Amino acid sequence: MAASTSSGAGTVAASTSDAFTLTVTERLDVLRPDGSTWNLCEMHGHESQTVAQVLNCLVWEHLASIPPAYLYGPQAELVRLVVPGVEPFVAVFHGPDEKFRSGRTLDETGLPLCWRTVAAAAGASPDEVAESIGCPSCGHAQG
Repeated sequence: MAASTSSGAGTVAASTSDAFTLTVTERLDVLRPDGSTWNLCEMHGHESQTVAQVLNCLVWEHLASIPPAYLYGPQAELVRLVVPGVEPFVAVFHGPDEKFRSGRTLDETGLPLCWRTVAAAAGASPDEVAESIGCPSCGHAQG
């Protein structure tokens, strides 16, 4: 579900009520709006799944699903995320463009969304967060 964006700092034309919901369960399953499970870490070979790994996979897999700006213009998707230990929030996923070649994520106010902060709020240890999370907007490298 793509929403149009302006060329500014991530202003989204759609309201947050247009967001669809992804829920991360206590068992670290990711549930789609229809209740089905998104097995997004399945092909990444994690020995054991952690909340930080699940969030990292969710971010990068979702960004990979958005077409680059040069094909259809700027694209954004609003996703309401429900993560154990974290107040539900809306993330705005922007597809790749000239400045952010892999895409980026912003909060609903247009500020960069730091996935390390989200993982830490969900109970991930500092070591786990540093090892597992790469942030597309704030530039934290994974590992």
